[in-house]
Amino acid sequence: MPQRDDDTTLRVAVVAAAPPDRAALTAALEGVPGLEVVAWADSAGALVVLGTRADVCLCDRAPTAGQTALLADRGCQVVVLEPGTDPVGTLRRVRAGHRPGTTPVRPRLAPRQLEVLLAYVSTNDVQSAVARSLGMDTETLKTHLRRIRAKYADAGRPAPTRRDLYVRAIEDGLLPPPSSCR
Repeated sequence: MPQRDDDTTLRVAVVAAAPPDRAALTAALEGVPGLEVVAWADSAGALVVLGTRADVCLCDRAPTAGQTALLADRGCQVVVLEPGTDPVGTLRRVRAGHRPGTTPVRPRLAPRQLEVLLAYVSTNDVQSAVARSLGMDTETLKTHLRRIRAKYADAGRPAPTRRDLYVRAIEDGLLPPPSSCR
């Protein structure tokens, strides 16, 4: 994950069902010191499915208890914005109580594991093609991937799928995030 300039910067995911509300909330938070909008969606469920990592999920309505629990498991505090409430003021109050150190731990990967991870998540090729491009047997690639996944699981950041490994690589700053589209 790229280092943040200020350890108390809150990574915020904005959730609002109506696109104009979502756009207004996102615009209100853009450029505010100490706040960084890292995601937006029409539901908290979308953030859960995508594996979004944020410190705060700012919602225009309360998500389900299950979604709230899944977000909390990822270290994300759910804040429901009451109608007419200032989102910046609300998040500043949350930020004042935010404790640094909730950033996920990055596992230590060996150089070859790092090479395998990047080659694997940077393509949609089947494992045998990825193994060939790395000059290794498919079973060796699978062994590397098992060990990489085990290291992420030990760090409390499981990555059972290729997509999960791709997200972890972005979170750890190993790959640039996809270009944002609004």
